[in-house]
Amino acid sequence: MRPLTLIKTLEYYDVPQILVAADATGTNYLCTLYKNDTESGYLYLGVQISEPRLMAFVGGQLDLRDTYIHPEVENALYIVTAKKEVLTANAILQPQDVSEDMLPEAGYFYDASDLADEATPQTDTYQLEVPAYDRITFSTLISRMGWRALSLHNVLKGKAAIL
Repeated sequence: MRPLTLIKTLEYYDVPQILVAADATGTNYLCTLYKNDTESGYLYLGVQISEPRLMAFVGGQLDLRDTYIHPEVENALYIVTAKKEVLTANAILQPQDVSEDMLPEAGYFYDASDLADEATPQTDTYQLEVPAYDRITFSTLISRMGWRALSLHNVLKGKAAIL
């Protein structure tokens, strides 16, 4: 049993239908609801998915069913349960163990146009002075945090802007 953290709900109809979760190592899981069991909770078919492939799905370039039928790696399919706001990836499934009723219909491409109605996320810009001997540590920190950094080598000594 592997605990997961909810990253984003992509489709919601009465309950989350399609969601993205991650485990403690940062591996993404794309999960699609296939059953609501009163004892087990909500059951999702989950697939481990890389960031580029997830972005292709969210960008409407990849069919949802294809993410499950053609996973990127072996042993990438899981039964993910959601019960009392706790997500866990349980049994690893082999492709032959996935029944047709667990899979989404063919031809579903995510439409992010619904997100355009949401408020634009706020961003902040920070300007930091970083000594030259700490730039490698600083670069490592911002890359692990998922930030982008623009180093201003020709402007003021040792300053960098995080965008």
